[in-house]
Amino acid sequence: MNTTKKPDQAASAAFDAGQPDAGHWQQDLHQRAQKAWLHSKSKRPLFGDRFWPRAGILTDAFQQADVVWLNCAAGYGKTLLMSEYCDLLAQQQSGAGVIWFRCDERDNLATDERQPAPSFLLNLLEVCERQYEGVATNALAHWQFASEAGPLCSEQVLLLWLAEIATLEQPLLLCLDDVHRLTSGVALQLVDRLIRERPANVTLLLASRFLPQPLASLRLQPALSWLSSRDLAFADDQVQRFLMHNDIPQAGRLVAQLNSRLQGWPAGLSLWLGCYRALGKPAEPPVLLGQQEMSDYLQGETLHELAPELQSFIQQAAVLGRFNDALLQYCLGASDYHQQLQISLNHNLFLEALDDQPGWYRMHPVMAGLLSHQLSEPVRHALHSKAFDWLRTGRDRMAALHHARQAGLAYEIVPWVEQQAEYLIGSLDIPAMLEWFDVLGDELLHASPRLMQVAAWSWLFTQQREKAEPLVQRLLNDRRLADYEKAALEGYLARLDGQTRRAEELCKYALEHLPADRFTVRILMSSTLSLLCLMHHDADGARIWNRFAQDLARQYQVPAMEAQVLFDYGRIELNRGHIKRSLAVIEQGLALMQEHNERCGVSLGRLLSYKAFVLWLMGENRDQLIDMMQQGVAASTSGHDIAVCYGYALLAMAHTETGQFDRALDLLDQAERLMQRWQVGVESYQWLAMIKANVWISEGKLSRAQSYIDEFIKMQADGPLTRSDVFPMLPGFIAATRARLYLVGNHPEACIAEADAWLRNNNQSLMSVVVMMFRAVALRGSKPAESESQLRYLQQVLERENIGMDLNRWIPQLQQASLAAEKDAPLLPANVSLSERELEVLRKIDQGLSNQEIADQLFISLHTVKTHARKINVKLGAKSRTQALHRAKELLLI
Repeated sequence: MNTTKKPDQAASAAFDAGQPDAGHWQQDLHQRAQKAWLHSKSKRPLFGDRFWPRAGILTDAFQQADVVWLNCAAGYGKTLLMSEYCDLLAQQQSGAGVIWFRCDERDNLATDERQPAPSFLLNLLEVCERQYEGVATNALAHWQFASEAGPLCSEQVLLLWLAEIATLEQPLLLCLDDVHRLTSGVALQLVDRLIRERPANVTLLLASRFLPQPLASLRLQPALSWLSSRDLAFADDQVQRFLMHNDIPQAGRLVAQLNSRLQGWPAGLSLWLGCYRALGKPAEPPVLLGQQEMSDYLQGETLHELAPELQSFIQQAAVLGRFNDALLQYCLGASDYHQQLQISLNHNLFLEALDDQPGWYRMHPVMAGLLSHQLSEPVRHALHSKAFDWLRTGRDRMAALHHARQAGLAYEIVPWVEQQAEYLIGSLDIPAMLEWFDVLGDELLHASPRLMQVAAWSWLFTQQREKAEPLVQRLLNDRRLADYEKAALEGYLARLDGQTRRAEELCKYALEHLPADRFTVRILMSSTLSLLCLMHHDADGARIWNRFAQDLARQYQVPAMEAQVLFDYGRIELNRGHIKRSLAVIEQGLALMQEHNERCGVSLGRLLSYKAFVLWLMGENRDQLIDMMQQGVAASTSGHDIAVCYGYALLAMAHTETGQFDRALDLLDQAERLMQRWQVGVESYQWLAMIKANVWISEGKLSRAQSYIDEFIKMQADGPLTRSDVFPMLPGFIAATRARLYLVGNHPEACIAEADAWLRNNNQSLMSVVVMMFRAVALRGSKPAESESQLRYLQQVLERENIGMDLNRWIPQLQQASLAAEKDAPLLPANVSLSERELEVLRKIDQGLSNQEIADQLFISLHTVKTHARKINVKLGAKSRTQALHRAKELLLI
């Protein structure tokens, strides 16, 4: 008897029972291993404690098609998303069946020597039968019978199985994971046939890292919905919700940093989160936190499988980051890179073609950073230098500067930077400029007056005067500036200091004397003059200077600055109360940036935030606007732009509307901390105090809001409101906030007095409409007829400009029903806009002066007075002076 010891207890028992040879034991062990392997193929992953649900992505996809294919690189959470959807489906449809099958390399092997066909279908049938008994009984029996009789036809078995499934009374979800592991042409044909021939009660969910080439024709299938990395990547608001879900206190502040680096890559976010916790949740996490862990993940999941020549190609492509064929050819000098490029694209190696720039490609920033550092520093520097040489000729100046910085080029490219200075500033890519100045160093920077001006303007544009002033002072002390250069810098600084008259004089002088080729500074001077006019409620003057800035930007083809000027134009129109016109201008700016593929965070952030603001006023769905607000915040943060405060303020207001007061205050605190880190003067963002006051009013903390407003007003007691050019509606917003506080606190007389004080000299702006609304509601108790008349007029204004926000959220006493004018009620003119001279004439008429007396006091002709009086009557819809005065008082024009 054979006495060899067997390690398996069941096999030993069988041996002791009298089985004479090891063949049965080996066969039994093989069968059990086969069962364990089949079981592993049907095992769905479990969710961790910190898992963040996202099954809604697939719910939406299945509303469009019955077959959904997730096709993207490693780490986008395909498997977890599929498993989560299976659980969701089981909850929503109790009778639905779910079958899970994970493909692997063994599915490509032949079933046995007599059957050369791959075992994919047999494995699929056995796994299905194990998970859902009776679903593949007939197909398996036919397989066994046919294989014993001779070579079988896999497609016949597949069709028999599908017919068997069709007889089921309940729906069935079939999930195929890791389809890219199928390399057998026959196996892929079976997948193709499965998709095309599936019964009506079967939905399919497939996932792969890349699409096997033989299945490319499936892209033409109308019943198949494709989801790529763009669909599975976390958007800005999803990143924030993910962080909040995982108890990260400063979630909002980390969004921009994480998405700039990871671009919503789920695996990267999870790895970062683990490292963040391991580090003790620091307030300021390292910029490259989790770099080694992400590198290990990519190496283990993707890179180790690549051929050496493919690895070499993607490492070099990673150094370039963003490239086209010509740049690749210039930098690599290889003739066979096209094949490697195509393989990289087909296999989703974190490389994608840019839809908005045909012929251009981009490597995911994480992959680019990890792969490029696998090359030696001299090799990287050589590639960056070549890229700079190719891009420096005007193809993409900021990209050229990026590669120069990475190559460590400093002194060598100073002449080029000086030559391209206007266009480099005009790109408004402020962070890229300042990063290069860091590479350059102070010694070389101070040796060039031109470079010092470029650096100073970069800091000034982002309101960081503490960093700009030493450079400006050095230039002034060394007397290295022309008079017009000196006037431009001092004028801009005077604006930042709140010295509006001095700023206006200096900017006008600079604009008059600056050479034509200094177009960037001329645009900045024009924009500054436009904002100064807006501060002084001269909307017409603001529009004139803004139009001049637009003409300059178009003439010299600097789309980023043109988009910035359009942002200013949108602000002018909004301040005038022209909501729809403001939105059209902002849309024009965004279209311009998309048309020219401008990626500048400054203009993009401002336009997105303002668009969200306008849509918020128009009553668009708040949930839909959150994503836009977050995008604006992220873009402004990446550009070190103070306009990020717009986005934070708007998010805070949106959360206040839904009663999330703590969240709103936290967002405002985040904005203030960000400004402090950027060393922005407090006068540029202290208007956020009024947003906080409104949050407290909504929360019912009236005493706290009152003391906060009083403290804010006291800070402004020594002079005009500083830096209201950043937020031109600030004076009106203060008046509206105080009026709201009095109204909510049941002090209607104080509300009316506050409104009258503001409207006496400000009655043709959006904030005037808001203040008038508070005044009209406050009048309801003492003068109900006048209140109703005012509300009818305001309703016309709101309807004309398509303002649809729910005012009850901000004016609790307001009943919207009272705003609807009765059919027979006389309506006030809906578009009253009197000029300054017409208002002067109207005031003189109200004083009882005759036409001749008015002409004498205003030093104009009698004919001119009569012309003004006639226009006033037309605009007010009045037939006499008495009626005109009555309606003017109703409209608070006098």
